[in-house]
Amino acid sequence: MFDLTGHGMTPALAESILSLDFSDDDAVRIDELNIRANEGQLTDDERAELEAYINVSDLLAYWQSRARQSTQPHA
Repeated sequence: MFDLTGHGMTPALAESILSLDFSDDDAVRIDELNIRANEGQLTDDERAELEAYINVSDLLAYWQSRARQSTQPHA
């Protein structure tokens, strides 16, 4: 996604991606939704909200993995 020129991402971009995380408010909300999900008490709207957080988290994990790979010396 960030390798538009075929040369990998810049160190500055990699550092920026590695610094991304959910806000404290989002982290609290995710915890609340996870608790409700474990208790089987999610509404349809809450389930959709949690799925959106999960999708963003998965995408962020992918980007951060790519960023870490780009900062590793090539063997």
